[in-house]
Amino acid sequence: EIQFNDDTTVFTAANQAQFFNYMKPHEAENIAPAHGCKRPDEAYINENTKTVIIIEKKFQQVSGSVCEKIQTAEFKKWQYSRTFPDYKINYVYCLSEWFKLNCTSELEYLELIKIPVFWGNSPTYKADMVNFILSCK
Repeated sequence: EIQFNDDTTVFTAANQAQFFNYMKPHEAENIAPAHGCKRPDEAYINENTKTVIIIEKKFQQVSGSVCEKIQTAEFKKWQYSRTFPDYKINYVYCLSEWFKLNCTSELEYLELIKIPVFWGNSPTYKADMVNFILSCK
């Protein structure tokens, strides 16, 4: 369990396999697993509001097919919502600066579908992320 700043809200923090282990009792039956929706980098679960914040971190310095990875946010959010129907799913990215220069269309799309993006090298990254987590209801 974790609390941020002076806020009284309590979250369960989980990363990688811990997330599905924790959420197993809340899984819907008969939902086939989807590729890429197995191990979120970080997740924060608020049991009082039945809210899950999934944070995916992507770091890139050279070209490759990584831009395609951030195109999947809407599908992953949908899949997590089906898998855990009693929870509201918030899906966000933490990206390296490389994405700003190389994935402009993908970033525009994420903005359109309201998937928040945080920049890992931002001096206010930690505070911005905490404020976002606390604002999720």
